[in-house]
Amino acid sequence: MEMQHLHHFIVTAQLGSVGKAADELNLTQSGVSRSIRTLEDLLGLPLFKREARGVSLTEFGRQLLPRAQSIWNARARTLNEMLAYKAMKSGHAEIGLHNVFAYTVAQDVLGRFSAENRDVDITVVTRSDPELSRRLVKEELDFAFSLFVPGFRDPRLIYESLFVMPCGTYAGVNHPLAGGSKLSVEQLADCDWALAGSTSLRTTFSAFFTDRGVMPPGRLVQSSSIALLAQLLGTNAFLTILPDPVAQSPLLVDRLVRIDTVESPASEPEGGLIYRPDLIRTPAVAALMDRFRELAATIG
Repeated sequence: MEMQHLHHFIVTAQLGSVGKAADELNLTQSGVSRSIRTLEDLLGLPLFKREARGVSLTEFGRQLLPRAQSIWNARARTLNEMLAYKAMKSGHAEIGLHNVFAYTVAQDVLGRFSAENRDVDITVVTRSDPELSRRLVKEELDFAFSLFVPGFRDPRLIYESLFVMPCGTYAGVNHPLAGGSKLSVEQLADCDWALAGSTSLRTTFSAFFTDRGVMPPGRLVQSSSIALLAQLLGTNAFLTILPDPVAQSPLLVDRLVRIDTVESPASEPEGGLIYRPDLIRTPAVAALMDRFRELAATIG
């Protein structure tokens, strides 16, 4: 099996057309078709169903696609690392950051590391888990620094627990309930909420109320951006859940106030590093992972 056969298969699957794939690859249509047939003959399985307006994957093709993408991504990453060494660079790191860290506690680590390692290129992807885990499985990232989703662990990855993150209920400083007495669960349910995180956070948030026999809040805005969340809380009467170190970061500390509650939907999730056990790490990646381990010791 040659890499070019996998590449032609991936592009054709993504575009749904041999002709479009040929244009994208700067090849003839017959050349792409021949490459795919070679791959099908090698596997002994049909990968595409030919249709009037293009092609679609067979069940075998759907099984092969994520594996082919992982192989192709690994090849690309290896080539990029070797080219970086050739260019006298110390390497390249592609990392994932949970959304709540992207604009707050992680920026100092990244800034200092970049200043001290000017020959290291860093690419940062901001998402929540399990999206970060999915990207790690595909070898699109070297590692991730994230909050962990309760009950979720991909068996192909290592989840290195480094801290338990204390969280609280917060509002903008001008919120009518700021500075008031302890709010009951019923009062919290009557408020408008804005959350930053994955759909799993929304699920656990709603379960907090239903488990106590209370209807969950009727108005809930969810965003992956902490910066947008801060704007929403500053101009609207929203409550939110945030890790305490994030709410107390320079970006947010003067804009938010912690709400006193009888019970809070805020939990204390684990967090730390997520990575593949079989991925070869360059010295630059290993050093950056150690910087995040040091950061974790300060925020738990």
